[in-house]
Amino acid sequence: MASLTWSSKTSVKVSLSGSWGRLALVAAADAVVLSFNFGSRLLLTNDDTRFPVMARDVLVNRHWLVPALPDGTPHLMKPPLGVWLIALASWPAGVVSVGTAVLPSLLEAIGVALLTYWLGRRLFDPDAGVVAGLTVATTVGVYSMAQSSMPDMAQLVAATGSMALYVASQFGDDRAWLVAFYGIIGVGSLAKGAAGFVPLAVVIVDTILTHGMVGLKRLVSIPGWILLAALAVPWWVVAAMAGGRTRFVQGFVLNDQLLFYFGRPVWSWRTTSEPFVHAVTVLLPWALLVPFAIRRAVREADPATLRRLRLLLSWLVTAFVLIAVSGRQRDRYYLPLCPAAALLIGWRYSTVAWRWRARAFAGACIAVVAGGVVFVTLDTPRFNATTDLRELQAVLARTPADLFAYDLQDLALSFNLDRPVVNDKNYQRFEARARQGQMAYLIISDRALNAQRIDPCMRHVASGLVTQRPFTVLAPRGCLARRHADPDGGGSPGKRAALVSIGERRVAGSEHGDAAALGDRTNAAASR
Repeated sequence: MASLTWSSKTSVKVSLSGSWGRLALVAAADAVVLSFNFGSRLLLTNDDTRFPVMARDVLVNRHWLVPALPDGTPHLMKPPLGVWLIALASWPAGVVSVGTAVLPSLLEAIGVALLTYWLGRRLFDPDAGVVAGLTVATTVGVYSMAQSSMPDMAQLVAATGSMALYVASQFGDDRAWLVAFYGIIGVGSLAKGAAGFVPLAVVIVDTILTHGMVGLKRLVSIPGWILLAALAVPWWVVAAMAGGRTRFVQGFVLNDQLLFYFGRPVWSWRTTSEPFVHAVTVLLPWALLVPFAIRRAVREADPATLRRLRLLLSWLVTAFVLIAVSGRQRDRYYLPLCPAAALLIGWRYSTVAWRWRARAFAGACIAVVAGGVVFVTLDTPRFNATTDLRELQAVLARTPADLFAYDLQDLALSFNLDRPVVNDKNYQRFEARARQGQMAYLIISDRALNAQRIDPCMRHVASGLVTQRPFTVLAPRGCLARRHADPDGGGSPGKRAALVSIGERRVAGSEHGDAAALGDRTNAAASR
């Protein structure tokens, strides 16, 4: 009897040791993979820099509830969870850098991988968990967004966490876990709004398929609903008060949330195939294995296993359909497919009775990581070279002034110059302010510059490149000097006509062949 007890204890110890060993393997491998090239890729688009720029506003102006853009306009199009996380990561240093802007996404991506591992282990077995955890971290979608400052990874870790809580609740049997389930959905809604409710749609579909409509009673949790409302609703109220009820309802609730997610203005062959292209892209290179895993899953005979697989299939199909019908399509919107697909692949791996399966999977992972390292190493310098702000930075160091941008990525300029850059609607507005005596710089794209009649008092002070688009920096120094010399704003009609004539001669020929000229400059910039 004593030996039997000892054997039982030893078995438990070995099991626990194996569990912690697998967890450590997944955590270490995923951390190394996901952190490769961390902070080396610059943030060069408005999408990449929107939330870091608002995080700077939080640190400088303390606009925590409704962060503002460089022109002071409250940003109501997305809830501020992503901004808060970047601001907190940047708080110790006091500045928002590429590293602190990307750090939250990196940690969230590691969290997604660990949650996927736990789900695979809980639903199937430890081997399925390990394979799923390593697979999800090496998908194109998860790795690329782990290097991004956008809130998509925050939404994904919340979604994966909510699915883990649903599984922990025994698919709704344990109501205590449902409270946390609804709470995490509330947190996810603070990342991107309505998209945070995708896990709830998945759970509803899974419950209906298993228990019918009557089974929805299993998801009732008054405390959970209260917690969800307490987390999700306050920001909507504050944002409506800050931006005005009409602007908030029209701009955020209707356009950016409801119509954005459920309105496709045009359906065609391209719009029908586009969701499949995006889905395959985020799942690469493992997308090739997903059809085989699905084919095996629908043929599963064991009722208990089929119940678990039904959740993964509901997750995959429901998330895909909801995103596919949305009005705007991006690769990153399909990130919720990554954990579900990885879990299906992990389960399929666990069913393969082949002695070399572990070595085969390890070899595939090594090949995927090696290929990714080569690609990222070669692509990062090329990508960073699409922006060159050195001349403009030198000008600002000598003579600082307000900055305006026209026909350019103004938020990317603002973040990388570390000062506000306000988007101007057109060149004429800037010129009008210059005539009133305002000293500022206009950063204008070369293609827009060639299409304008530029006042000869505008001086070219710098050139550069932002996101592959060449630009010129104009300073109204001549306008200011002329205004001081001639307070009437230009002197006699004859003198003004002469100045206009000079300005027209300076841009002669620019209104013809603009497209060709822009193409030549873009190609030259790309070759640099």
